[in-house]
Amino acid sequence: MTSRILLPVLLVLTLSSASAFGAICSNATLLGNYGFLVTGSANGSPIALQGQIVADGNGGITGTQTTSVNGAISATAAITGTYAINAKCAGTAKITPQGGTTAGYSLVALSGGRVELVGTDSGAVVSGFALAQGLTACSQNINGVYGLQQTGALTAQGPVAFGGQISLHPDGTLTGTRSGNVNGSVVLGDSISGAYKFGSSCFGGAVLSINHGSPAHFNLVLTSGGHEIIFIQTDANTVISGTLQQ
Repeated sequence: MTSRILLPVLLVLTLSSASAFGAICSNATLLGNYGFLVTGSANGSPIALQGQIVADGNGGITGTQTTSVNGAISATAAITGTYAINAKCAGTAKITPQGGTTAGYSLVALSGGRVELVGTDSGAVVSGFALAQGLTACSQNINGVYGLQQTGALTAQGPVAFGGQISLHPDGTLTGTRSGNVNGSVVLGDSISGAYKFGSSCFGGAVLSINHGSPAHFNLVLTSGGHEIIFIQTDANTVISGTLQQ
């Protein structure tokens, strides 16, 4: 079922640049680079998928994604697929991860280069979104203050949810604070420190320390012209993902 769930991510990209209201869409609506995030459950286990896709404007998709299923992390895997979009900006997609099983999805385009999606296979209760990257390259410095939203689960502790603020500095370091809840226990004023880096494709990584503790590792995708970062934690026994937004 893990393979089937990876597929929804790609479908999201399908409607990237179209506006959901007043737009006339087609397969050509989906064209270019996108970041995506899909969360939910697979056969009762929590799951998160994050990555990048490229839509060719002619019904074809390629990309990569990182997956966490109940805390088991799958390294970045190749994905391929097909999609069809109607004039009302709704559509379907079939996506196949390398070595996996094809899965189906339903999707709809919204304004601002955003696509909402939901899985349509039994056993997979997943939903998510894709965002146009809006940048041709990310070699320039990415920095500024971002709002943090982070949700998911720690397999040894239970569900988690955090909000806060992170500053990305031009020298590649980051600092911030967060507050939230871990399995019903309130957490206030955690300090965040670490480092980040983006490659020219707008895919990157970060290593963070919470309250000067053990390092946590994340994959990052920059979207929305640099104004939103989609992330997933890549440490074992975590199903943690979220966004940083300006």
